Amino acid sequence: MERNLQNPAVGRWLLIISLLIFLMVAFGGLVRLTRSGLSIVEWNVVTGIIPPLSDSDWEAEFTLYQQSPEYKKINFGMNISDFKFIYHMEFWHRFFGRLLGLSYLLPLIFFLYKRAIPSNKILQYVGIGLLFVLQGIIGWLMVKSGLEDRPSVSHIRLTLHLLGALALLGTCLWSAMSHLLPPRLPHGGSIRRLSAFLIITLIMQIAAGGLVAGLKAGYISNTFPLMFEQLIPNGLLNLKPTMINFVDNPATVHFQHRWFGFLILAVSAAMYYMGKTEKSRLLRRSTKTVLILCLIQISLGIITVLSSVAITVASLHQIVAVALFMGSLLAYRCS
Repeated sequence: MERNLQNPAVGRWLLIISLLIFLMVAFGGLVRLTRSGLSIVEWNVVTGIIPPLSDSDWEAEFTLYQQSPEYKKINFGMNISDFKFIYHMEFWHRFFGRLLGLSYLLPLIFFLYKRAIPSNKILQYVGIGLLFVLQGIIGWLMVKSGLEDRPSVSHIRLTLHLLGALALLGTCLWSAMSHLLPPRLPHGGSIRRLSAFLIITLIMQIAAGGLVAGLKAGYISNTFPLMFEQLIPNGLLNLKPTMINFVDNPATVHFQHRWFGFLILAVSAAMYYMGKTEKSRLLRRSTKTVLILCLIQISLGIITVLSSVAITVASLHQIVAVALFMGSLLAYRCS
């Protein structure tokens, strides 16, 4: 069994951080869906924590935004009232990102001072802190990609930003569980291997979702199960070399994302079936929760397509995806 180096206080702190990251990802999805992410064209680490306070401040920010490709090509004619909405969305996303970083850093310093973190785990916890910094940098590079020529962010950088959030969530949640749950057996059975496979496929599917979002591929077809009146539409391999279709071709990215979800459903169903005979009540509940979330997620995905990416449904689709990832980590930890 694992060596027991648990500290419930550290575990609760990391669990709170995990939940805050979850909320940040949810809010980040709303920022994207409301097309607010390019409203702030500068990245001021310190002074950026203060929003515009006067009419002249707002005019200055609006003037900067009017020089951006998004305003010139898409939002020309936008009034300052509409600008304030998208500005506030992006501002609070950045603000809470800074606040989340401090919510990790300050307790970390305290726990290190109190020697509440085992010496062999210090580098791991410092690494998580550096990952917060990296996530902020990737976020700015993503925004910067939409401030040069085209009025949209790089779909690759958007996906990296999403995966960075997922990495932060996964490492914090796993670390929290190591403090709050009983030590696990060194060798798990088939359900552990299956849950590991589920985590891998979920990461791939969430990455594909990031590409769909960045390429705005969700808008190209609002029918299901057919795309362009075909089960397997033409043009999926139009780009050369062939492999880039799976990253750059909106139709291919959309097609693979909608059907890969059913593989995840099959894995979730198998996990639930195997988990019914497990002695651990938490494991049985976690596998059942994963299957329920997967069914909800596929339903939301279909509704998102049929609704031409309605903001509320699309936002819920992203939220449930992250919840499903968290549930799969719990199932793996309990197996």
